[in-house]
Amino acid sequence: MVLLPDIVHFFNLPNMLVRHHPKGWKIISHYTHALLAGKIAHHLKHDVRHSHWTETLSAIINHDDNMMDFEEKNYLTDAGTPRDFMMAGGKGKDAVKHAKSLYKETLQKSQWINLLISRHIEFLYKDMPDEEMKQFLKEMHSKRKEQRKLYGINLDIEDGLYNLLRFCDRMSLILCGDEVPETERRLEINTSINEETYYIKRNDNHSFTIEPWIFNEEQFVLDFEYKILDQADFKSNKELQQCIQAARPMLQKITFQK
Repeated sequence: MVLLPDIVHFFNLPNMLVRHHPKGWKIISHYTHALLAGKIAHHLKHDVRHSHWTETLSAIINHDDNMMDFEEKNYLTDAGTPRDFMMAGGKGKDAVKHAKSLYKETLQKSQWINLLISRHIEFLYKDMPDEEMKQFLKEMHSKRKEQRKLYGINLDIEDGLYNLLRFCDRMSLILCGDEVPETERRLEINTSINEETYYIKRNDNHSFTIEPWIFNEEQFVLDFEYKILDQADFKSNKELQQCIQAARPMLQKITFQK
């Protein structure tokens, strides 16, 4: 396939989930993972949503935005294979750049969205020894007091809202990473919404169950896009980028049953 230069120029992939596949590599963009998290949130029970649900949903969908692209970061391992985001590290100035860029963008949208995003940034980077990051986290922490006052919510409500994001984020990563065991063994998602510990498992009919059930419907279907690369290794970021651009998008559908 011949790639047009202008198409290649605008196709910048952020962090990605990489999994082995019988035909090669299965690639899922971090943006796709975040969109799936938003789709999960869309089905949550109404009584856990609180107010300003549109803003909360937006925060969940955009919580992994502003990742670095091919122009800024190496997306290959030393062996020339695609690098999964868990191998990327997220240290030093790159992490600071990502955190500040994401924070600044959401600050222009909504204080409510920014509050939840700042909680996620703190969750990701709270243990970093970088002094610039430590100072940035302190500033965000102070800003959240003003944001809670603006919307008339307390810290407990903020914690509950962020737990929605944490649940959807982790569940999406599990699904995108094909982490659920083939048998009916349960896999822990996390302890989050209403301080409950949630589990996911496969059923005999290939659907999934979440325990305890936290959704409106007793059955629903989600989907997400992925691409398959049939090339084992790559010589450069550019070659990987071009192969991902040329690959045909595919759709994975997942059914959930109570």
